[in-house]
Amino acid sequence: MTSVESRMEQRIHFCNAKDNTKIAYAVTGKGYPVVRAAHYLSHLEFDFESPVWRHWIRELSKHNTYIRYDERGCGLSDWNPSEFTFDSFVSDLETVVDSLGLEKFALLGLSQGGPVGIAYAALHPERVSHLIIYGSYALGWAKRPNDPEGITIREAMRKLIEVGWGKDNPAFRQAFTSLFIPEAGPEQMTWWNELQRVSCTPANALKFDTVFSNIDVSSLLRKVSVPTLILHARHDSVVPFEQGRLLASQIPKARFVSFEGKNHVLLESEPGWQTFLREFRTFLGTSTDTQALIQESKIAQPKEDELLTARDVLTRINDVSLSKFSVVGNYVRHDARVRNSLKDLKTKIIAGLQTRRTGTSNYLLWAPPGSGKTFLVQEIARSLENEIRYEELNLARMDMDEFSSRLARVSSSGKPCLCFADEIDSKPAESWPYEILLPTLEPPETRSPSASFVLAGSSTSGIEETKNRIASRPKGPDLLSRIPNDNEFKIPPLTVADKILVSLSQLRLAGKRIGRPVNEAEKLGLYYISLNPRLSNARQLRQLANSAVERLPAGEDRIKYDHLFSAGDPENKEFWKRSESVRQDLTGSFVAITD
Repeated sequence: MTSVESRMEQRIHFCNAKDNTKIAYAVTGKGYPVVRAAHYLSHLEFDFESPVWRHWIRELSKHNTYIRYDERGCGLSDWNPSEFTFDSFVSDLETVVDSLGLEKFALLGLSQGGPVGIAYAALHPERVSHLIIYGSYALGWAKRPNDPEGITIREAMRKLIEVGWGKDNPAFRQAFTSLFIPEAGPEQMTWWNELQRVSCTPANALKFDTVFSNIDVSSLLRKVSVPTLILHARHDSVVPFEQGRLLASQIPKARFVSFEGKNHVLLESEPGWQTFLREFRTFLGTSTDTQALIQESKIAQPKEDELLTARDVLTRINDVSLSKFSVVGNYVRHDARVRNSLKDLKTKIIAGLQTRRTGTSNYLLWAPPGSGKTFLVQEIARSLENEIRYEELNLARMDMDEFSSRLARVSSSGKPCLCFADEIDSKPAESWPYEILLPTLEPPETRSPSASFVLAGSSTSGIEETKNRIASRPKGPDLLSRIPNDNEFKIPPLTVADKILVSLSQLRLAGKRIGRPVNEAEKLGLYYISLNPRLSNARQLRQLANSAVERLPAGEDRIKYDHLFSAGDPENKEFWKRSESVRQDLTGSFVAITD
């Protein structure tokens, strides 16, 4: 082990996917964030020591914050997820980057992680600064009619998975390992054989193979608009070289680099590894000669003024009445100006839907990612209960047919309708979104009953930039003309005080969901939440609250600092040491929470 490896540590954490599947992720290094989209045959702890993968982790962590995660169904993530689909794999990537609070990052896709990265980059181009794809494909092996020999080989390998996955039989081990790393030495082959056993069950290996064999992201390739680097070994025995060429020919302006090699996973001793590193670092601008270009990621330590603000806020409060800070329902904000502005939005929407007039009211809402804009509109809809119909659309995740059919529900509704259309500035290369949307945003006299449309965006730096982006597209000026100037609103990012307040609200709400009253929260726990850069938005705070309440022992109605961590989480002890200067004031002191 090198001196760099001996100093390198990885920090493992967990986050919950949309279906509550627990996803494990690991963070190493420091610098601009690079996220590796998951592929199967991975185990965060095992790979960290493996001679097959440790050079990847070491080198990619030298100049960057390197983030890996185990896909659902393998490694340290849940092995029995409720959903096992390509869409769920893409959603898991979204969950990981959201839980880390990453606004922008480089995305690395190896093998099956390539299609996942392509799908994510097509959906969220505003968040991906660079896309790097190695040894990957657009079409799964069952979707390649021009490669009958490859299909035959993979069908044989599938049968091998069924009868021999993870078994201590040299014939099974050698066949599978030789396909992936044919030029590996004895130690590397031994580790790869063992990885089969520890990474996932035979049943899950078959599920992965089924999903990956039928992948087809060819329709998304021309929609990738971020800078892209594609690398492929010419004699890769798992993914044909032609698949790499297909990616490079279809993704606009992609750079393609090929090199000699047979191994699907690049080993440290082969020349192709040095080619990969050189191209990777040049592409990102993180070679040893360009250290000045490295940006600190969101996973940095809090600044001194944030430390002082958090301590000052917490030492001054002993009880919080959530209704005092409510905008609507359970959506709360600390700053009175922000709160009153959003109350104006709420009041306008409700008045327009309750007056039983005809026509539409249209609003433009800008908010940074994770600031709770969706939750705000949901709470407005919830406050009206059965009086209205509520439709929630996300343009970035819909095709033309689905977008049309969902808007048709608004037009055909027998009730007043509140429609929230998120990511309204996405799909910049398409003309159909605004052409379809405009007829629904008609003047008041043309629609009965009434409808309110909240058009929201978060991919720009502010509402003016969002408007400029909309205006530059076909029908964009027409769409903006349907929104009065005084119907434009923005939600600022969460402050330290907001994070404390939202945490209290979500802890209280999480307790109510499962019938466990939460009446107090320890100040040290709130201090940890307010300073943790991985808890930078409302979604992450909601997720943490749910997990903390689940850890409450019977009869306990107070959330303590320890309840925020799973058993054995090293971050608990690490933060405890860092908070020595404030522990005396905040440990054992609680904030009382009332509705």
